[in-house]
Amino acid sequence: MSSPNKSLLANPGMHWLQACQMLEQHGEAYCIATVVAYVGSVPRASGAKMVITEACQFDTLGGGNLEYQVIAQAREGLTSQHNQVAIERFSLSADLGQCCGGAVQVMFEYFQTQTPQVVIFGAGHVCQALTTVLTELPCRIKVVDSRNEWLSPLQEKGVDIEQLENPADAIQYLPDNAYLIVMTQDHSLDFDVTRLALEQNRFAFIGLIGSQGKKQRFEFRLQEQLSNPALLNNLTCPIGHPDIQGKLPMQVAISVSAQLIGLFAEQTQPTSMNETQWKQTNEARKALKEIQS
Repeated sequence: MSSPNKSLLANPGMHWLQACQMLEQHGEAYCIATVVAYVGSVPRASGAKMVITEACQFDTLGGGNLEYQVIAQAREGLTSQHNQVAIERFSLSADLGQCCGGAVQVMFEYFQTQTPQVVIFGAGHVCQALTTVLTELPCRIKVVDSRNEWLSPLQEKGVDIEQLENPADAIQYLPDNAYLIVMTQDHSLDFDVTRLALEQNRFAFIGLIGSQGKKQRFEFRLQEQLSNPALLNNLTCPIGHPDIQGKLPMQVAISVSAQLIGLFAEQTQPTSMNETQWKQTNEARKALKEIQS
């Protein structure tokens, strides 16, 4: 599991469905906790939901020790990458020391999201167009550059940015399986980023913008400098879908986006509730009805 996104803050006032949509976009694993049954006096009735991540929570089941215990159990499941639907009973008086006196049954549904992360090196014209397209797709976007004047417009439209004097320094702490697009304003910087990324040998895609001539020059130097020349097999240059031609920034952006969409489709695990999870949920609800009858 990827580390929690520190930019996401707990917001009990956000509706649980809005939270799910936001978390899917950010690639953050989460748990939906739902009150599915209750007896006696309880803070909230059946159907109440809250969403819990490793670092945040959204909406509410009524607060108090019940909510504290639900959050703790959800986070334990997230940490262990639990993916089974579970229903737990909480007694508000005996177990949790709340004065309500009732009891609730809470269903825990886990969503171990794997939203792909695209990291773009270089915030120039093509990047500006590319992020316009990618912000409409189910992926996380990060742009690394040394120039604030190019990064600022991206930040205004919600793109995660990082300003570094040497953008190549970002390579060492990028997540595994990220999709890297190298398109800086400097060929020497392109080379440094590409070489370091290839040496890491842990990214899903390393794409370098450029012509066949640029590819040949880079490959000649990389063969001399890489610890293992076979790592060159992980480099894609030129980038973009072969059926989409054009050199305008938006044409290149659409071509690269199409290529990325194809790569994303190769991921084997969906980011939302799949058929197995629907089956688990329905079976859990059926078992609950049998207990109550």
